[in-house]
Amino acid sequence: MGKYLGLFRYEAKTIFRDPMNLYMCAFPVIMLILAAFVFPLLFESVDILQGAVLRAVMMLLLVVMLAFGSFFLAAMATFLLVEQKDEHTLYTIAVTPVGTAGYLKFKMGYIYLMSVLGNILVLAGTKLLAGDKYSIFGVSLFDRIHLGHIVSFAALNSLFTLVLGLWQGALAKNKVEGFALIKGSGMLALLPALMVLEAFQGKLQYVLGVFPNFWAIRGMLVQLMPVGAEADLSYALYLLIGTAYNLLLLAAAYKMFPRRAQY
Repeated sequence: MGKYLGLFRYEAKTIFRDPMNLYMCAFPVIMLILAAFVFPLLFESVDILQGAVLRAVMMLLLVVMLAFGSFFLAAMATFLLVEQKDEHTLYTIAVTPVGTAGYLKFKMGYIYLMSVLGNILVLAGTKLLAGDKYSIFGVSLFDRIHLGHIVSFAALNSLFTLVLGLWQGALAKNKVEGFALIKGSGMLALLPALMVLEAFQGKLQYVLGVFPNFWAIRGMLVQLMPVGAEADLSYALYLLIGTAYNLLLLAAAYKMFPRRAQY
């Protein structure tokens, strides 16, 4: 246990000495402020009679909330991994009792926990502070989910944090490449927003299933929305498929990173 406490102190110093890392850690709080206080102002600007428009706007902002709750922690994971590749600290860690594999598991473990807590904060906080603002035709969307939905969503969506962080950390050779990958993956994280379009609300939605975060986000939207499409699966089935897919990608990324780190 002592060796992991030492690693935790080292990781904390690494995070707190960089303002960018601190910003990424704090982003779930920023996302909660947007979701609870700013997004409802946009809903009020839409004519209540324009039900279809309100539904589209609400779905889009919900996708933003659900997608970016964990994306910035994936970016932080990428920066931390690439920084260690730059400074060759992985070579030093390899000869310690923890070893490279143990260290990588430890790093992914605490980032996963941070992501889970961040996702829970955003969803549970929005439900508590502004759940009544997310209503369509008098139906409050957040009344349709409970703590079990929030925790299960957070558990799956946070796997995407690890998948994205490890893949970007493996592919980037330095911080410049890492930053470029993070910028590009911001669009990747938001591609499931295409499900807001009518064309992607039927069977064509599964084309978006190639993106790992689609399954968790779609499952939560199906649970939140009072009216769904015939092609929709159940919340549990979306999460089950998403868990299997993300774990497969995570296993591949976990094997790839140590090989790419020894360049």
